[in-house]
Amino acid sequence: MPVSFLTPEQRSRYGVFNAVPDIAQLGAFFHLDADDRRRAMAANGARNQLGWSVQLGTARFLNCFLDDPEDVPAAVVDYVAEQLGLQAADLKGYGSKEARWDHQEQIRTGYGYTAFEGEQWFALACWLYKRAWTTGERPIVLFDLATHRLVEAKILLPGVTTLERLIAALRERVAARQYALLAAAPSPNQAVVLEKLVKVEAGRRVSRLDRLRKSPTDVSGTGLVKALDRHVELRDLGAAGWDLSAVPPGKIAALARFAHAARAQAVAELAGSRKLATLVAFAATMAPQSADDAIEVFDLAVGDLLRTSAHRAGKERMRTLKDLDTAAIVLREVWLKIRSVAEIPDGDIRAALDEMDLPAIHAAADVIGDIAREPDEDFQKELLDRYATVRRFLPKLLKHLDFDAGAAEVAGQGVRRGHEVLQALDFLKAIERRRTDIDPREVPADLLTSAWHRRVFPKRGEHAGTFNKSAYTVAAVERLRESLRRHEVFVPGLRKWATPQPDC
Repeated sequence: MPVSFLTPEQRSRYGVFNAVPDIAQLGAFFHLDADDRRRAMAANGARNQLGWSVQLGTARFLNCFLDDPEDVPAAVVDYVAEQLGLQAADLKGYGSKEARWDHQEQIRTGYGYTAFEGEQWFALACWLYKRAWTTGERPIVLFDLATHRLVEAKILLPGVTTLERLIAALRERVAARQYALLAAAPSPNQAVVLEKLVKVEAGRRVSRLDRLRKSPTDVSGTGLVKALDRHVELRDLGAAGWDLSAVPPGKIAALARFAHAARAQAVAELAGSRKLATLVAFAATMAPQSADDAIEVFDLAVGDLLRTSAHRAGKERMRTLKDLDTAAIVLREVWLKIRSVAEIPDGDIRAALDEMDLPAIHAAADVIGDIAREPDEDFQKELLDRYATVRRFLPKLLKHLDFDAGAAEVAGQGVRRGHEVLQALDFLKAIERRRTDIDPREVPADLLTSAWHRRVFPKRGEHAGTFNKSAYTVAAVERLRESLRRHEVFVPGLRKWATPQPDC
């Protein structure tokens, strides 16, 4: 870690006048009250009197004394000299006189200033160490904060090199402590696995680190399976069993960002415990992040299924609209004929039906039965056609992600939504390998809409009274996505898809 972090310009601006004080600053820092003038006039001669007063104003303005007390703007000398009834030229030669040291001691003791010595050094070092440990502030920020703290405490500023080296040394100690704590978290076997992340395995072109830190880009069922495989691989590094509570989260996140952005070779070349600590931070951060990424792919993939199914349903509706109209006209003519016969007292409806084209009427009724949809249906049929895609990723999704819905009831709000989705997911896991018939009465149906209910539990046709597992699976996936987006269902420990925060 470099000792020098200040630029030459920053060093040159420390503890000196960088500009001529304006009138407000002159009045605030260089004004001499009666007590100030009395103390100044106690000095021997006009030069010492003016020099004493200029050093007092300098200490107030810069919180330090200059190596050469004469190295002040002319406006300052004129302002102070006028208050004492002296000439600015009286200051000449003061910077080479021994009296200036005595004057500095008088100002320190008389105005409550403290030299930066052992006790002050230790107190500042402790404060800076705590600050550097709990925050990720850059060294220049710590330098500015330390300067401000010294000014507030009326502790005279040390030399720029002294303060710079103190901050650099403390940050180095903080880093060493951080690396040691993180490197001690994994077991020896886990440490070996972590260090192999930066190596390129035989038959591959990139390291495991390069593969694992690459976010998924394939928004599909296959892409979701790959995203879940990535999550499992990261989770199996063992980060869930590590106690990293002693290290501030910001420190872990900073190391993880470095591991995520740097070349694998650069991570492999890190010295000492820093390499293992960096890989520990990467594993601890990326395990929950990979779960977030997998759910993100799930959300996008299912969203695509919904959109494409709605589009197909719309196209199918437009394609069959003419057939539906034709069939509706045929049945309307039939009804008008029956109604006209029924209005005749002795009308024979049976004879009227015999005169009609019954095969055409049956065909029209069949067309309407095939094409017409219930008012509450939209694209359930087309979405059910994508069951194979859902089936490709759902078992792995339910196996490796622990969905939750919080407390079943919330005071003042009643039963909390989301638990019906968890019941459906648990039921699907329970019947994953079941080969016997499923009694519809044992199926949790609270999550089903009326449209899905008719498909899951058909009442007509050859499957009437049975349970349609495919329809139930697709309905549960659609509802899971909706509940995740509403944070009714979540995965504890994640960031985006985590436990919802209570309203303040």
